[in-house]
Amino acid sequence: MSNPRNLSSFTLIVTFVCLSLIGVVLVPLLPVKLAPSRTLPGLTVSFSMPGNSSRVIEAEVTSKLEAMMARVKGIRKVNSTSDNGSGSISLELDKHADIDVTRFEVSTIIRQTWPQLPEGVSYPQISTRRSDDKASRPFITYTLNAPANPILIQQYAEENIKPVLGQLKGIYKVELNGATPMEWQLEYDSDQLSRLGITLQAVQRAINRHYEKEFLGICSIEKGAEGREWIRLVRTSTEKEMEFEPGAIQLQAEDGTMVMLDKLIKVRHVEERPQSYYRINGLNSVYLYITAEETANQLNLSGEVKHLMGELQQKMPPGYEVHISYDATEYIQKELDKIYFRTGLTVLILLLFVALITRNLRYLFLIVTSLAVNISVAVILYYAFGLEMQLYSLAGITISLNLVIDNTIVMTDHILHRRNLKAFVSVLAATLTTIGALVIIFFLDEKIRLNLQDFAAVVIINLAVSLFVALFFVPSMIDKIGLEKKKRRKRRRFLLRPTFMKRLTVYFTRFYQGVIYYLCRFRVIACLLLLLGFGLPVFMLPEKMEGEGKWVEYYNKVFDNPTFKDKVKPVINKALGGSLRLFAEKVYEGSYFNRDEGEVVLSVYATLPNGSTLEQMNVLIKRMETYLSDFKEIRQFQTYIYNARQANIQIYFTKENQRSGFPYTLKANIISKALTLGGGSWSVYGLQDQGFSNDVRESAGSFRVKLYGYNYDELSYWTEQLKEKLLLHRRIKEVTVNSEFSWWKDDYSEFYLDLDRLRMAKEHITATQLFAALRPVFGRDIYCGNVLFDSQTEQLKLSSVQGQRYDVWGLVNIPFFIDGRSYKLADFATVRKGQSPQKVAKENQQYRLCLQYEYIGSSEQGKKLLKKDLEEFNKILPMGYTAENEQDYWSWNKKDNKQYALLLIVIAIIFFTTAILFNSLKQPLAIIFVIPISYIGVFLTFYLFGLNFDQGGFASFVLLCGITVNASIYILNEYNAIRKGILCYYRYVPSPRHGIRNSAYLSDGRFYYSGIYSFYGGRWKRGFLVPFGSRYYRRVSYVYTWNIFVSAYILIEETKKIIKVLLFFFNRSVYFCCYKKTLNKYYLILANHVDSNY
Repeated sequence: MSNPRNLSSFTLIVTFVCLSLIGVVLVPLLPVKLAPSRTLPGLTVSFSMPGNSSRVIEAEVTSKLEAMMARVKGIRKVNSTSDNGSGSISLELDKHADIDVTRFEVSTIIRQTWPQLPEGVSYPQISTRRSDDKASRPFITYTLNAPANPILIQQYAEENIKPVLGQLKGIYKVELNGATPMEWQLEYDSDQLSRLGITLQAVQRAINRHYEKEFLGICSIEKGAEGREWIRLVRTSTEKEMEFEPGAIQLQAEDGTMVMLDKLIKVRHVEERPQSYYRINGLNSVYLYITAEETANQLNLSGEVKHLMGELQQKMPPGYEVHISYDATEYIQKELDKIYFRTGLTVLILLLFVALITRNLRYLFLIVTSLAVNISVAVILYYAFGLEMQLYSLAGITISLNLVIDNTIVMTDHILHRRNLKAFVSVLAATLTTIGALVIIFFLDEKIRLNLQDFAAVVIINLAVSLFVALFFVPSMIDKIGLEKKKRRKRRRFLLRPTFMKRLTVYFTRFYQGVIYYLCRFRVIACLLLLLGFGLPVFMLPEKMEGEGKWVEYYNKVFDNPTFKDKVKPVINKALGGSLRLFAEKVYEGSYFNRDEGEVVLSVYATLPNGSTLEQMNVLIKRMETYLSDFKEIRQFQTYIYNARQANIQIYFTKENQRSGFPYTLKANIISKALTLGGGSWSVYGLQDQGFSNDVRESAGSFRVKLYGYNYDELSYWTEQLKEKLLLHRRIKEVTVNSEFSWWKDDYSEFYLDLDRLRMAKEHITATQLFAALRPVFGRDIYCGNVLFDSQTEQLKLSSVQGQRYDVWGLVNIPFFIDGRSYKLADFATVRKGQSPQKVAKENQQYRLCLQYEYIGSSEQGKKLLKKDLEEFNKILPMGYTAENEQDYWSWNKKDNKQYALLLIVIAIIFFTTAILFNSLKQPLAIIFVIPISYIGVFLTFYLFGLNFDQGGFASFVLLCGITVNASIYILNEYNAIRKGILCYYRYVPSPRHGIRNSAYLSDGRFYYSGIYSFYGGRWKRGFLVPFGSRYYRRVSYVYTWNIFVSAYILIEETKKIIKVLLFFFNRSVYFCCYKKTLNKYYLILANHVDSNY
């Protein structure tokens, strides 16, 4: 085939080969991961304030900070949590925000707000969560063991290992953890301070003045001829900050004498009191965490890190050992090998199918080379756009292979038979509709878009490249390899015996023709059945419409009555809902985001009752760790002790035992062991079978409600009102209130003071004075500064001796002084014990309280009841307060439904693209009508097989639009080509009896058709083509049956000749030309035979 372009075929082929080689070179540079690592950009500000309740921290610290941070540009959401002794603020940024600029603004706000914060709060720390170029989790972890103090081990790693690893290209950060920091505990006697007239604040100020640095300002100094130089002024101590020396600090007593600090406090240099534990294989070692950049290839980077660590280990002092405790690349390589194998198998099946159909090695070679060039060139764009090779992107490559091969086959087939490139228009339209359907993924909500954007980008790039391959590379290859249309072999008449494949083709054609005939004949019934199969959304109609008006009143009168709801509506929903109802109610509402990575993991959870200590939990977990350490089949077990009440052990197995029966045996043994360990509750989950739990706590309930408001006390009041309203229902026995949702009822309780405000007013004592007087007596871990010791910054903390001895009775009855007068707490308050939210949570500066309960009975009935109660309750809530039903975070909810409006954009893209291609508005409507019909199979598949509808399900919906449209475009394009440029044989046969005026034999060079053009009353009604060999029944005329026979007779006798006849339409008459005389002979014999029957 001659190339119509200026560039020669050889030049085009060489160009594509060069681009392919570049793509092959770039393959190792692509980032390789198992799952998408992109997350929404965000900042987290955390701080601590030991010895203070959550309400105090929220009022004094959290509210001040988040009020200032909410003004920063680019922050879309602010969440905060205030706990006992600590707090944190989470800032979710807009996807277009510059995280570095935002971090700088937040740090500036913290620096400006810091002087306004109360004493005892630590300086807020900022941590970032990036969305573009940094990963969030370490991909390899090392354990450092040595016969030395953990502090010394960590210090050695900080100086000799961390800097070397940090220089590797692709390493984002290197962290060290495991050694408990040291601190200085300063114990004071509150009675002694009271006798001397020295306040606790005076002790804190004296320590701060001695050790803390204070920025005073900026000044300029003369530099001679060089001009002036600006310098910073900082006040600091003249002492060497090598350790804490209380003897160098003086305080003034009430009588004016100076007292040395070492006379007032006892100093202890100890490890910090742990707040949690993290161990690997039960060992308290130092752990080295290595995190890679998101653009790095973790597989290659892992090899470089291991090689470098091997060199560093040879230089370590005697006794130092380094072991790999976790290597994510091992599992990544295993899973990626599976994906590569499945992708290769998919390609092999496609190529095998093409080979069986074409039976032409040159044709197969063209498909293989086109596919290889397409993927290789696409790799260049993968690298340019920063795409990573992970689960979703590889799935996109696998799916797009089918579409890419389709474009190549359609283009090749058209070139071989028509010798032109006109098929590219239909290929272009089909590809653009698929790309348009996938583009909307980039406009979805972030939590869906972040997982699917690589999938969509890969498919779009592959399809875009396939257009250039189909237009330039495929014609050039056909020209150079000499691929031609397969010619028919010459055979003798007695050899023309029908084979099994030919018979099968004829049988299938007859069956297909029969289906088409009856669908056309009873098209109204067929359309109704298809419509009911898809379903009408009658089940989504609201039970009641709000507002006023005639139609609203009529609607509520018909649909909002018990008879319709209980008897009529269920029947209508089932009869008219179709597969859409099954999908919406049985699949969609219960779906969640599936993020399981597939590795075999056994999870063991332990809980202790309220009032337990961290040390008690640590002892309990160590007993389970000792039991697990005896199994060599366990590759690693990681222990997380979060607090005194919750702990978790994650167990990972060796490669040889992951798929064996050992994990199940171990699970049974752990359950038996847990039953012998007293004091705590155990739960064991994993291995995709039934879990175990001996927890006696009750479930907190599956019905959840969130309440928001701007005043905490007011919100608590309305929460109690809603609680009482729900308890009026007999099927609701108990309702719990907390700051966040929980799976179990929280038995957390605390002591609180019920103040006698009348008595305090009489004594002219405020709550602030009361707490200020109690704080020195019961103070613990009060932060008062830092000191540099052994090249490490260590904290100074004040604690009262009395606070460690007194109990609740002592709190109430120990005397204290206010303005020189002695009081007891019992004079002003009563100590009570009760349950209350442990944390204070806020969302966008609104307080949040969570309400949970269990409904005894039908879950659907419970949902309807809750919906009704919330509608009534929201009407009486004051402005700024809301109550809403909360679904599980990973479920689809109403906020996610708005993205399905984007499907209308997909339909619009398909409609206008196909309208331009076909120059018609009717044919695009037919294509769009096919799209919902194709969803029937998807709906039934999800429902019948119980599949979870997650991000992949949504992607399948979008991609199905493109695939369905592609097939429809190819069929309609071929149909239009047949109608316009078809080769035809014609015979005029009058038939008043059946109303059939004309009949024709049609051929496009490959396929033969028989057609009927029907006229009723002189008006054109319908015209259609059916494949050769089709059969009509009953009311189809006898003439048409003989016409089919004539077509068969001509096809058999004239296989050696090329038949070309032009079809002309003029004044409703059709004339034909015969190319061979033999054709006239056979045709007239049979036509006269037909006429004689009439």
